[in-house]
Amino acid sequence: IGSTRNTSTTSTDASATGSSGQGGLQDNSCAEEDGHVTKMTKNRTKAVAENAESRALVTCAFQLARSLEIGKLLVHADELRDIRFVDTLRVAERVIWLTGHDAALPVAEKSRDVVLHLPETALTRMSQLKISLLLAVMNNHIELDESVVCLSGVAGSKRLDTLLIANARRDFPWFREHSIDEIQDIFSTRELARILDIALRLAAEGCEGKPIGTIFVLGVEDQLEPYLRQLVLNPCKGHPQRARNIHRPELFETIREFAGLDGAFIVNNRGVLQSAGTYLDAPVKKSKLSAGLGARHAAGLAITAATDALAIVVSSSSGTVTVFHEGREILELERPEPSSTQ
Repeated sequence: IGSTRNTSTTSTDASATGSSGQGGLQDNSCAEEDGHVTKMTKNRTKAVAENAESRALVTCAFQLARSLEIGKLLVHADELRDIRFVDTLRVAERVIWLTGHDAALPVAEKSRDVVLHLPETALTRMSQLKISLLLAVMNNHIELDESVVCLSGVAGSKRLDTLLIANARRDFPWFREHSIDEIQDIFSTRELARILDIALRLAAEGCEGKPIGTIFVLGVEDQLEPYLRQLVLNPCKGHPQRARNIHRPELFETIREFAGLDGAFIVNNRGVLQSAGTYLDAPVKKSKLSAGLGARHAAGLAITAATDALAIVVSSSSGTVTVFHEGREILELERPEPSSTQ
């Protein structure tokens, strides 16, 4: 009997201990779950607040447009959680939607609204607006001297936080001296768009997180030839043209490697990479070069002064991408955020 009692007591104690241990685990599990719920609640509250800010900014944008009799708005759709909210505010305004994604946008006014595609690289606010304005002018959605209300935000933030009024002719000095036809001839090529995308990726991703400085010259081969000299054996020579076409996604890694060579990339008007490591030997004339720009930018400026080519320069120090034409700086894009680059 005594043995039975001891066994019973031990069994009861073990049962109680086990029960207590499980209770401890349950308590810990509950604490973790409560912490997770609290975090989710905070995130949800933050998202609601940011959505409210975006909606308030959109509302102000439409009010501002009407007060100034501006009929068009540029809106970065990727940073607006529900673009259908715009349709509840508009009366007769036309919206030009901006997106870096391929998926179709649920645009209600398809007959009046247009969708413009930005480079996939995560651009800064001002770079978004510069490229957007340029694309809108190029595609005849906005007149050169027409003002437009612009809405933008940090790439990937899902929040609009920037409102400004832009005018291409007023805000781009180079535009004041050129007609819309001239601008379209220069900018409306797939090759320039692709080189800008590559240049922005080199600026953002670069090598080990640092921008890779280089030059791309886009132009007619015969016109450029007198000003070109190879610093090293041309690594592009002997390869099929289709393998050297800049529109091939696979070529980007090759360009990234060759960008480490001194000299420039030469690209013809068909998008074929003609050479790398090429020295630009155009005469440097007295021209205005923005403060802080060095030899690479001076070379890009000089080659465009001597020919009809375009030069796209990536700064190795700041990651800024600058476009030159006719011996002048015509477009400057800030370095994208490396962490957001795809």
